[in-house]
Amino acid sequence: MKSSFLSIPSPPGGSPLFSLPGGGILPPPDMETCRNHLLSFSREISVSRGAKLMMDRVHYVLEGVVALTAVSATGSRHALVYFEPGDLLGFSPSVNHVYSIPHEAFDFLLFNESLAMFAKTPCRLICTEHRDFIRHMDEEPLKSLLMRGLAGNLLKVIVQFVNNCTLPASVRVCRMLSVFMEKDPPHLLPRYLTHTEIAGHLSLHVMTVTKIFQTLRREGILDREHGQTFVREPGKLLSLASQHTLLPSRS
Repeated sequence: MKSSFLSIPSPPGGSPLFSLPGGGILPPPDMETCRNHLLSFSREISVSRGAKLMMDRVHYVLEGVVALTAVSATGSRHALVYFEPGDLLGFSPSVNHVYSIPHEAFDFLLFNESLAMFAKTPCRLICTEHRDFIRHMDEEPLKSLLMRGLAGNLLKVIVQFVNNCTLPASVRVCRMLSVFMEKDPPHLLPRYLTHTEIAGHLSLHVMTVTKIFQTLRREGILDREHGQTFVREPGKLLSLASQHTLLPSRS
């Protein structure tokens, strides 16, 4: 469903930029293979939209979208990382335990916040106890899932940090919409992607996001039908996201 603005291009000739010794490339683990393997020591669960997942479990997403969210002492929520089908989440406590990674600094930094996983849509997941995850984490395909999860989460955090620290608000919003819109017409945006959700994720004021949406609709780039927003002009949105063009200054 999503694309990435920090992808690694292939050199001329189509060969991959990075490869394993001997020229091999590890393909992503097949979801059905992963599901069958995980179910040998885990269980499948379904949760409704808005449900809070237990942080003392590891989850593998089969259907739906889950967000790692920082909840402040005042109750405000900021979605940090989004997870889709095929993603593994909640494994940090297991990795920290196995490799004895100190976490006192993180505890201090999050003194006024708590991290939680919230289902942004109805979800189907595989739920694993940490002790079972640790016992099987060196087995394939779980090992590959874990490596992809560690690298993918780091990349997502870096991208978000760079975007939020270096780019204008309108570009940040357009990039997020470009990533989350459905790639096939009518290019719908997820219903959970509200102005408040976007503002929290991009560290913006909600009124700033609202004004950008108004400008995008005025320019004919966004539209709304049957209560759902969609991208009418994906090419123009991508041009704004890549800073080839700019929104009018009144945004």
